[in-house]
Amino acid sequence: MATTELVMPKMSMTMTEGEVVEILVAIGDQVTAGQVVAVVGTDKTDMEVESDHTGTVTELPAKPGDVLEVGAALIVLETEGEDLLAGLFGDSAASEPEQAVVSPVVAEVVVEAVNKPLANQAEVLAMPGARKLAREQGIELTQVVAASASGVIKQSDLGAGATKSVPDDKKHKARLLTAKVVATALDIPQFSLTKSIQLSSQLPENAASRAVALLTAWSRTLQELHVINQQFVDGEFHEVSQVRAAVLTQTELGFVSPVISLTGGWQEKAGAVLADARNNKIALENLAGATTSVTDLSEFGISQANTLLFGSQSSGINIGNISLVGGIVTIDVTIVLDHRIADPGDGAKALDLFGRRLNEVLVG
Repeated sequence: MATTELVMPKMSMTMTEGEVVEILVAIGDQVTAGQVVAVVGTDKTDMEVESDHTGTVTELPAKPGDVLEVGAALIVLETEGEDLLAGLFGDSAASEPEQAVVSPVVAEVVVEAVNKPLANQAEVLAMPGARKLAREQGIELTQVVAASASGVIKQSDLGAGATKSVPDDKKHKARLLTAKVVATALDIPQFSLTKSIQLSSQLPENAASRAVALLTAWSRTLQELHVINQQFVDGEFHEVSQVRAAVLTQTELGFVSPVISLTGGWQEKAGAVLADARNNKIALENLAGATTSVTDLSEFGISQANTLLFGSQSSGINIGNISLVGGIVTIDVTIVLDHRIADPGDGAKALDLFGRRLNEVLVG
């Protein structure tokens, strides 16, 4: 038998510590690989921690409210098999466990303006519990000095009575995260074009089936029109080798955009990814790395959606109003492109090609 630690994951490049929000197992429980065993948080987001081993819980060194350094033990398991190399190289052979880097993906929608005091507080690094408690007690986080060298404010930094456990305002926190990510769009010069496209038939009513149809048509468009399937990085153009699309999805906490890799048999997996996202569960592989986006707002009767490009995205396709007049189905489609890789002429060609490919998908 071997002893295996499940540790505090690294959820961003700058993260040095995280707060234990929930421990979902007890000593003696049997845990299987892939099972969610804990929820941890930073000043930006909460994240479910999955076990990558199967075994029995023997120790719970962490409890809700604890703030742990990255790599510190959350849960200890007794797993099958022996570590045949244990002790062979001495203590110096031990290395810090590799951590997955998580970059939460947020919805590509325009964020409502917030007042200046709230914006200032949002810029302060603070644990979720501390941020919530500060709001409840009317404490300005900008006036609080963090005790730790990391500069992240904890509940204990807020004074007497601050160590009590409080629920986290996930919806408000998601909105703040969205606002921060939207700001990254300022680094991408971008433009939008809108066109009404006639369809041979109605789009599927089911949201997941409609998303697959749109993604299929958009994927084919990107594959055929190489100029819009590029990225401009470090002064050079690079063709995107793997198209990854952020797909707008509505949840009870707001809108999120899980990322779907449009390779292999992705159509079979897309429905499950979107269903999980609607239930506020997004796997690590679907959290980051979008090169494009698909935003379907047709159910809201929006005539034109000018979304933004974030991070590694260089293109996006947005679906607006769908109308049926005289037996003819028409949809309003807006394309957004990085002006460094394409010009409006390329965008016009892309809209025309997308319309043809979408009709092929609907007929086929």
